[in-house]
Amino acid sequence: MDEDVIIAVEDLVRKAPATWLMAVCKALRSFPATAKPEFVLQRLPPTNNADLAFVAKRAVQQAATLMSWESLSWTLQTTYAAVHRSQADQQVEMLWSGPSPADQIPARRIDQALYDLIAGAKNEVLLVTFAATKVERLAGELLKAIQRGVRVRLILEFEQSSEGQLSYDAIKAFPPALVSAAEIYYWPVEKRERNQAGRPGKLHAKLAVVDDTALVSSANLTDDAFNRNLELGVLVNNPSLLRTVREHIHTLITDGTFCLVT
Repeated sequence: MDEDVIIAVEDLVRKAPATWLMAVCKALRSFPATAKPEFVLQRLPPTNNADLAFVAKRAVQQAATLMSWESLSWTLQTTYAAVHRSQADQQVEMLWSGPSPADQIPARRIDQALYDLIAGAKNEVLLVTFAATKVERLAGELLKAIQRGVRVRLILEFEQSSEGQLSYDAIKAFPPALVSAAEIYYWPVEKRERNQAGRPGKLHAKLAVVDDTALVSSANLTDDAFNRNLELGVLVNNPSLLRTVREHIHTLITDGTFCLVT
């Protein structure tokens, strides 16, 4: 298909209300293949949106010499379905902790979103954090997930590996029952680059992957981050992004950048 037609069709699909677009598709299927663009444009469902009318006119004119009106109708309908399915698969929700504006509905809390995700987990929970303290509720949800058969992996920072840049091993925040049942990884100091002062890099990422959802935020797994700090995060449902994250973590484990705590 001609690139100009593809662009015009996609532009129309993204701008058009669903009910109007479906009415356009129905009308197009009723026109004879020999109908001229002017005839078609005069008989499409009306719209008071001048921008939408312009985009529709461009799509009709671009398609006129390349396909029948019925073909254009099915192209529009198929493109609409693909675009809206893609949009549904790429939902993003802002998360927050700390003060919220008094005149606005507060965003969902980071900790509550994380608890909800873990409570509903069916296959996988992956958590990456720099620090962890006072996370009894989180540990409890993770243990429940393990009892349901969910694979739980934690990638944590350690005082020794960070050469004192973290003063309290993150693993100490979790009870022995969880530590023994989960897969826990660390980043060996010999695998880290050093700055000009000789200090090694820090495992500073904050990430949760639970089944088909990723939670990326500024919050460590700590009581302060969940309840007192001003933190910001996003909850993302995007299959392509999830594949990239999983592949990245898997590669870091298989090439020895992350090592299993034994």
